Amino acid sequence: MTKRAYLTIDDGPSERFTDLIDFLHERKIPAVFFNRGDAMEQDPDAVRYGIERGYIMANHAYSHRRASTLSLEQIAADIERTEDILDDIYWSCGVERGPLYFRFPYMDRGMGPCLAEPKQITEEHEAAHLKLIGSGLGHEPHKPNQAAIEKKNAIQSHLNEYGFQPLPVQNVNLPWYANTEMASAIDSLCTFSTSDWALCERHKGKYGFETIDDLKTQIDNDPWLHDETSNHIILAHDQAEIYDVTTALIDYFCESGFEFLDFETKTH
Repeated sequence: MTKRAYLTIDDGPSERFTDLIDFLHERKIPAVFFNRGDAMEQDPDAVRYGIERGYIMANHAYSHRRASTLSLEQIAADIERTEDILDDIYWSCGVERGPLYFRFPYMDRGMGPCLAEPKQITEEHEAAHLKLIGSGLGHEPHKPNQAAIEKKNAIQSHLNEYGFQPLPVQNVNLPWYANTEMASAIDSLCTFSTSDWALCERHKGKYGFETIDDLKTQIDNDPWLHDETSNHIILAHDQAEIYDVTTALIDYFCESGFEFLDFETKTH
């Protein structure tokens, strides 16, 4: 049975953004790009290039700050400023925007390094959750206090009121995802991080990864990733320094029997 996954890419547009678009387009691999507002402001042409080739451009906030360190007002301003930039770029392409998607920088949903409320993660599945937010996302896991949980809930309400929608993915059945708020969250989450960012020079060796082979071994050894009864949501990054790492890992997924799925979207 073929393993199936959705590809999502954070942090663009970098200096290699159009190269990454071409790489994916040549291989007919769909993806959603969660782009920084400040980077799109500097290089709107790169984003237009991706839109014109059929890729979905989404919101990764303006200045890539952790939501747990910001006020609700600052978070809302960051998100809305990025939406204005995306609207302008889509309008300049003459392309109608589809549904609105958002992913938090660092996957910090306002609770710091915790993707779902602790009471929703059973002991049986806690290891998978902690691995994702630990080695995959580069966080030191902790249990948030009630104030942090309330902040996360307030942000979710704002995203809903603004009109954001969950990613249009199907059959993501991993229990620690499907049986928690991760599956119903308005912001876009993932089930596996490539950890490609960990090979940036400033990070190399700090999280247990020294080479591309180390990251390929993580793909090979993750038991949940090879559950063929579930689809998966893969996280990679658009950063010029690790372009060769990211593209090598995407190719490795394909060589390992993964099919990247289209996102089922409808325009407004």
